[in-house]
Formats: sequence, C-alpha cells, structure tokens
Amino acid sequence: MATANARLLKAVVIGGTGATGKCLLGELITSPTFDEVVSIGRREATVSDRYNTSEVLGKLQHQIVDFDLEKFTVESAKSIFEGKDVVFCCLGTTRAAARQQPGNTAENFRRIDLHLVVRSAEIAKAAGVPHFSLVSSSGSNANSWFLYLKTKGEAENGVEALGLERATLWKPGLLERGGVKRFGEKFFGIFFTALPVWDLAVAMRFEAEQFAYKRADLPKCSRYENREIRAFKSEAQEQANENASENEVKEESKPDVATEEEKEPKEES
Repeated sequence: MATANARLLKAVVIGGTGATGKCLLGELITSPTFDEVVSIGRREATVSDRYNTSEVLGKLQHQIVDFDLEKFTVESAKSIFEGKDVVFCCLGTTRAAARQQPGNTAENFRRIDLHLVVRSAEIAKAAGVPHFSLVSSSGSNANSWFLYLKTKGEAENGVEALGLERATLWKPGLLERGGVKRFGEKFFGIFFTALPVWDLAVAMRFEAEQFAYKRADLPKCSRYENREIRAFKSEAQEQANENASENEVKEESKPDVATEEEKEPKEES
C-alpha cells in the first residue's frame, strides 16, 4: 500500500478479457495505490465480479486496438504506454482458438503468444515504462518440442533480451479460472491443486508495488512459479491485515466530538 506521501501508480493491462486479466483489472482498480488503469484489447474488458468496483470504475480506461502486427507498432501505440509505471501482459490463446483463424494453426498461436507479447514489451520500453510483467507458464522452454511450452519460453527470452529496467515472468502451473475451465485443466485438476487466477492477480499487483516503491532489491528479471506466487499472495494478505488493524486503531483513537446539543447543560426538573 502507498504511504501518505507516495505517488499513485498508473498501469496498462494487455489481455484484460481473459480470466487472469479480469481479476487483475479488479485487483488494480480496487487498490488504493493505483489511480489509473488502461485496458488495451480488441474489445472492452469487463472486471471479474469477485470485486466491488462500483466506486472505482472511474480509474479504468479502455483503448481498443488492432493487434495486427503491422498496425500494433511502437509508432501507433507508444502514446498509450507513456507515463505508466507498469505494463501487465496477460495475452494468450489456445490451439483450438488458433485453429479457427485463417492460416496455419501453429503460426496463429505464435503470433499472439510470442510476437504480440514481445511487441508489447518493445512498445513499453520505447515509451519509458520501467516494468513489464508477463503471465507465462510453468515448464516453458524455448528448446521444447511442444509448441505451447516452446512458444512461452521464446516469449520469456524475447522479453528478457530487451533489457528493461525490470521484467517479471510469472510461470504458474495449473490454473483455477472459476467457472471457465480448459480441457487440460479439468483433467489435471483431478491430480493437482490448481492456483486460483485471483491469487495470481494479487501477487502481480503486490510485486509491482514492491518494485515501484523500491521496497525490495529486485534484479532486472525474475521468474516466479507457484511457490513464489503463493508467497507473494500471503505477504500481500498480511500487509492488508496490518493496514486494516492500523486504520482501526486510528479510528478508535479519534476524540469524540460532542454536538452543540450534547454540550448544552440539561435543565433539572
């Protein structure tokens, strides 16, 4: 949480229409440390109904863009990114969705999960954004034979190679998306405990605050898997509890202010 004299933060979220992105939008606009959140996508994103946003929706702005690589360029999008403290990238598709698009399925998949991701980081760097935070995947490896893991690994390497002031690469395993479940998540959910996307969103928000307010000595690039993600979430919850306790003490220590009516002496009967 921001201290009394700390500046408030501004963020861009790319891919806010997915399960993680929707929770991240809710996490950011309900946080007192963020006062401006810009969602970039092909359509307006909606915030997860887990969050009460009735009084903070004014923080959220929408920028509709064409993600064609020839149109989504530094020149066309740099102004959207300028002045922001962090860019969160939650872009991602599936083989099934890529198969429905014209052309080669593998190339359609790589266009979003690799080329658009790296392009987003390039625009962030050109705009002077110090922090790029990317949702990737556990097991990602640029040398993998599997398209999904290979593409995610290449995207991570591409972002890291840009030399941003700070790059955070989130590598969750099986994800719990609420009512939205992919086939693999349904199957492996029988054997493994899934990480809720709302916990991932908390970790992403909290870690961005840690870097922005220089609360921790962080390297230029970090990769975090489930254990670290859960640790961030727990630390964020502890801090929220401490802040709530401090606020309660402040409220209790306020002197009672009597009304004029209460100050007037009562006449004896």
